[in-house]
Amino acid sequence: MATSSDRDTLIQLEEDEEEDFELTQRRIEAERAAREEEAFKRNTLHLDIPKLPDGKTHHLFISHSNDPPEEEAWAEELVNTMERDFGLKCLWPKRDFTPGHDVGSLIQTGIMSSMKVVFVLSPASMESRWCLYERNFAFGISVESKENLIIPVMLSQCDFPGILKTMNYIDVPAGEDYAFKIRRCFDEDTRTFDYLVPEMMKHWENDKGPKNGTVVRILGEKNLKSICGAPAWSFRDLEQHQRYQLRQLGSKFAERVYYGAKDIANSSVCMKYYSIIHSRCHCCGVCCCSSTFLFLLMMLLLFIIQALEMRIVDDNYFLVPFYIMIPLGVGLVYAVHVMLEKRLRARLQAYSMEHVFETNILINYKSRTRQPNLDVMYYDLQPCMNYLSDIIYGPREAGETLPGRDREGGTRKAGKRYIISFMERNYDFLFSDSFETTVMDRHPTVYRRKCICEMLEKQVRQRCEEQI
Repeated sequence: MATSSDRDTLIQLEEDEEEDFELTQRRIEAERAAREEEAFKRNTLHLDIPKLPDGKTHHLFISHSNDPPEEEAWAEELVNTMERDFGLKCLWPKRDFTPGHDVGSLIQTGIMSSMKVVFVLSPASMESRWCLYERNFAFGISVESKENLIIPVMLSQCDFPGILKTMNYIDVPAGEDYAFKIRRCFDEDTRTFDYLVPEMMKHWENDKGPKNGTVVRILGEKNLKSICGAPAWSFRDLEQHQRYQLRQLGSKFAERVYYGAKDIANSSVCMKYYSIIHSRCHCCGVCCCSSTFLFLLMMLLLFIIQALEMRIVDDNYFLVPFYIMIPLGVGLVYAVHVMLEKRLRARLQAYSMEHVFETNILINYKSRTRQPNLDVMYYDLQPCMNYLSDIIYGPREAGETLPGRDREGGTRKAGKRYIISFMERNYDFLFSDSFETTVMDRHPTVYRRKCICEMLEKQVRQRCEEQI
């Protein structure tokens, strides 16, 4: 039987338990409130993961320089934070680019398949040509779609390029929560691009004109059919991003010229046997076959000589084929390969030069270790021809001319002949990186290279002085 003291003790315990429960509840509520406040600051609970639109595979494309290593490590941490804390799918070139593919095509495909592009700004990224390539391409996509895709993040103090000077950026050295701000960009309407960055649009209008020497590279692909056990190669129809690249060149004939060049290349023997030449296994097999053929041919000739009792050679000369068959076989394969490539380049050169003054497009074939490619170059020759014609026209007007001669038309034809002759002699050089930097800056060229009229000006002036 419970006494009164026991009842009092039991009541006291129940009251203590109720008080502890209330304290526990208040503590739990306080912790939950603290977590919610922290989550609000970090934006992890109050914002859902943005849905990827059709045609998009990533939320963010991360553009940064790989040198110095500290910047690369910071970019990797940014990728981990955005994917871990915010659920955003990032396209990081170092991790996600497929080895063996053309870097320019990978960049363009990655940017076009991403909702936003994060530019990590630093002195190193300002000097990087690939970062410049990514900025220009992302800005072009933004202008075309009328939606701002660019998120500038300043990692260290640097001078911004013209297209980013008017944009608000995330200042990492100032201690800003860069991850939260990047996530918040997905919740703001950036479709009115013309009104958000009018000065940038003005800069784009002044600088968006096509530049001579701009090249778009189209890579060949393997076919299902095989020749001598090796897959043949061919150039396919243009994909969406490739059509966009050609449209950006500045010529409405770019796609038409490419398809004509594609038919020429695909019908060539060089493309059919590309794998045989550029694959070690298949190339060794071809060299062995050609060496064996040459060895048997030489043995047959020596046997005929001996059979006819023509003592032209000694018996020891039968060992000669063993020493020379391999070099001859390899040399034969290489000579045939060079001849086929030279023939294909000559056909493409003739096809491009036939209407280059109307299309402003040049195409050249290049063979790489892994895959062949067609380089489609934009080059507007009219300004160069006009400048050279002005040089020629002055001396002719000052000197004696034939009566009734169309001097202006004649000088334009002369300027055109100078340009065509120069391009025929230096066609491969036009597609190389060996151009000197211009000092005149007369006509817009990519990377400020010398234009054709600048390289021909001295020669044309000397010819004109000789004719006077």
